[in-house]
Amino acid sequence: MPTREQIEFHYRLEKELAKAIMDASPEDRAHVSLEAYDELFAKITWHEGHQQGEELTRRSLRSYGPIFGLIGGGRDVLEIGCGSGAQLRRLSLENRRCVGIDISREILEHQSDMPGNVELMVADACDMPSLPANAFDVAFSKQLIEHLHPDDVARHFGAVSRVLRDGGRYILETPSRLTGPHDVSVHFDDVATGFHLCEYTYGEIIDLLRAAGFKRFRSPLMWQSVYNRAPGLVRFGRIPAGWLAAMESLVRPWPVAWRRRAGRLLRISSIFVEAHL
Repeated sequence: MPTREQIEFHYRLEKELAKAIMDASPEDRAHVSLEAYDELFAKITWHEGHQQGEELTRRSLRSYGPIFGLIGGGRDVLEIGCGSGAQLRRLSLENRRCVGIDISREILEHQSDMPGNVELMVADACDMPSLPANAFDVAFSKQLIEHLHPDDVARHFGAVSRVLRDGGRYILETPSRLTGPHDVSVHFDDVATGFHLCEYTYGEIIDLLRAAGFKRFRSPLMWQSVYNRAPGLVRFGRIPAGWLAAMESLVRPWPVAWRRRAGRLLRISSIFVEAHL
């Protein structure tokens, strides 16, 4: 558990680096982002991305329960923002091809002994030029979209659409702005000012995905904790993600403390969408 001094140092550094990313020109943004994340992980040595251990890995993998349940029989799988690659290591056991990209060299350089059917690479999530078109059945990301420059999210969704095959799916999870902030700035600010460059709502995410060519949007029927324990259950019930966007409109006028409580009850504190081409 970091100390108060460490949290304050982390906050000041992340806020400064986030501003550099937000202020960077479009042509420099990828380079500035790469340097910012490398600097953060090099200086914040207590960051969870550096932590290891069997129990920590188990907890992290449990949080991917709904994603694992929805990937199903996809043979070629892409994770965007793969971090340590633990999720792909697990998916590789089912004899599928797994590719992971991440913006941080610092994180990927600590990973070793990956299975032969897992490939990790440093890459920017916005255009993904190193990945061929029509190469994957499923792409997924967890806690990624909020780290992208707001002007680049549409480009990201377009790039994901490009690398997916016809009928492919993009499964994503991102924290909701209505119950945020969800980065280190939660200790100091009312809106995200750290590496969560922008937090979104269901309605905004669906609109952006639709503009990128995705046609159908579903969300798990039950609370995520259910699927963390039994991932396979997610295949037996999904609801239109638009229903959750409608719930957001009901709680949006409420004070933030009420929105946070309602978000947990109504399952809108975290945005979870399975988007189909």
